[in-house]
Amino acid sequence: MTSDSQAGIHALPNEILCQIFLFVVSRAPGEYSVSEFELSFVCSRWRAVALSVYQLWSSICILAHEDPESEGVMHLTELSLERSGDSPLDLFLNLREDSSVMHMLYAQAHRWRHVHIITTVYHYLEDRGVKEFTLLESLSLSMDGSPPYPVSSNSRMWSNAPRLHTLSLDMTVFELEQFAVPWHQLRHLTLEYSDLDQMHKALCLCTSVVTAGFDSCTNDFSFRDPVAYTCLFLSSLTIVASHRLETLGPDITRCIYPSLSILTLISGSQEFSFSHVIVPDLTLLVIRSECRLTSLTLHGISYSSKHLMALIQATSSSLIKLDLCDVDHRAWNFLQLDKWLIQALMWLPSPGVAETAPIASYLQTPGHLLPHLKEFGIRFPSSRRDFSIDREKIGLVLGMIESRCSSSALGARTDSRTRRVLPGKRDTSVGEVLERLHLGRLWSTRVPSGFEERLRALEDNGLKITAL
Repeated sequence: MTSDSQAGIHALPNEILCQIFLFVVSRAPGEYSVSEFELSFVCSRWRAVALSVYQLWSSICILAHEDPESEGVMHLTELSLERSGDSPLDLFLNLREDSSVMHMLYAQAHRWRHVHIITTVYHYLEDRGVKEFTLLESLSLSMDGSPPYPVSSNSRMWSNAPRLHTLSLDMTVFELEQFAVPWHQLRHLTLEYSDLDQMHKALCLCTSVVTAGFDSCTNDFSFRDPVAYTCLFLSSLTIVASHRLETLGPDITRCIYPSLSILTLISGSQEFSFSHVIVPDLTLLVIRSECRLTSLTLHGISYSSKHLMALIQATSSSLIKLDLCDVDHRAWNFLQLDKWLIQALMWLPSPGVAETAPIASYLQTPGHLLPHLKEFGIRFPSSRRDFSIDREKIGLVLGMIESRCSSSALGARTDSRTRRVLPGKRDTSVGEVLERLHLGRLWSTRVPSGFEERLRALEDNGLKITAL
């Protein structure tokens, strides 16, 4: 019988063992994994290898249930700081108040790299003054409950962070004008509990931002005049509404996002969270910016089919993903869809038209919209007795899905004169046109007869279906 000392892992070179250790202890903030301390207790060789890898000890996590003043937490933090040498520190700290541990870590501020702080009081951080955060790349500050102390009138604590590119802020505590960070160099921005006025002001400040997300967003009550600005590099914009939004802020009619490719609006309530005027504003934004949207997600948004059709036409030549699949067991998008719009989204290949018509008019022709669509989402109503199921409309949606997946759909080819991609004559198998389908209430007993069998046939031929 092979002894433990002859096991294969003991034959691995130290370099490979180091990489295994780093992978094993890697974790998302606040999640449990095997700790570096546990690895160092296995045997003398593992301990020697673990102690030689400074990066293994550079991640420090203190959770809410842990007492930062306890002897155990203090000792483990001291060991981590000592054994990590001069390597950058990644911190996840859930501290309800000031502590000796925070003093210890703040003395190493020049080594901070990725920092996530959750606290009930922020003022004790500010009181420490300005530090040189020379290695800081990402910063997340959020509050655990209502803050008993307001932020200072001019928080410059984080102003010296030349590498900072990712920022997440809880806006129940901070005001943009009072929070001094190098806004111009940020590439990724997340604001929680912000209003639409703060959203546009943040996008004006972040001239290099690429992705921006605004969670639990509320209405703008500033009643100011719209301001024109350009967010040159913004490619992904996500807005999650906590209450009904009547508009997307005054600046939505003047702003320009030429690089925007992913636009996501998500409802955070049980009712429509976005009013009907928002879809026309989005259409004008796309046209004004001359951007090429590839992904459009609209959840819990009020619209008319006429306005949605205009938005689809404006994005038709580039859109790959169209997600109307409402969350939380609602089906508002499905209920608002007029049958003529569903029919217009069906793929009806016509080689003759494709060969002779200009590409712009071809894409606007009903039956030829969204030629590059690969992912589609729609939620069907639940089978409640107080809810009338429109069998004809469900059948139309299914027919539209089949038209984009059936073997009669045309493949893509390039026009030799214009070098543009036009529908060709090559047959494609199921799933080569539409690849993913997101549905809700998929197997309801009140759907049209044969609905499940038809979906199963599409799934068997490669269409990936997700039921929410």
